[in-house]
Amino acid sequence: MKLSINMAMTLDGKVVRPDGRWYGLTSSEDKTQMDVYRSQSDAILVGKNSILNDNPIVKIRAVPNALNPRPVILVRKGTLPPDKHVFEESDHIPLIICTKTNLKEIKTSLENKAEIFALDSDDIDPKKVTGILKRKGYKNVLLEGGPKLNFSFLEADLVDRIYLTIVPFIIGKTGLAGIADRNSELPDFDKNGWTLKDHFAKGNEIFLVYEKG
Repeated sequence: MKLSINMAMTLDGKVVRPDGRWYGLTSSEDKTQMDVYRSQSDAILVGKNSILNDNPIVKIRAVPNALNPRPVILVRKGTLPPDKHVFEESDHIPLIICTKTNLKEIKTSLENKAEIFALDSDDIDPKKVTGILKRKGYKNVLLEGGPKLNFSFLEADLVDRIYLTIVPFIIGKTGLAGIADRNSELPDFDKNGWTLKDHFAKGNEIFLVYEKG
């Protein structure tokens, strides 16, 4: 199974606005390219905060006749409102992976909206998540989570590819996250490099494709 991260980043390395959300900073070119990446995937992996903050539409609109990937939502604590786009507008019943701690809460609110799989733990283990997706037969998974979720999969050495869009804005505020964010650094970050496999420009944005190794 191949796992790819897809993120957009400002010229000064930020992936969120000062209010912690991401909206209005990408162009139609980036949205089209995002659909291209989605069309090459059979599952989209997102976190609870992405659903709450951005309420993404997961249907592919810019690639004709493309098969829509299945949404897979990681929920470590609490649950999600059933009126989010991912439950109302997806071609597939979303798969929710949660913990034993919040299983009952998620079943109460979302049992008729999603397939629910609970890990036998109080946290979301990225390796267990990828194991579930492999057993379900998914071969290309696109991670569209936030910086903390990206960090957890990078730390576990599970990411094969990074799609990165550079958008033409400078925010400048200290403390805003980059594409991977936690209080510690990734182990051996300066020994485990990434290889640039592709790069191209559309409008004022640059699209980069890096692969591990």
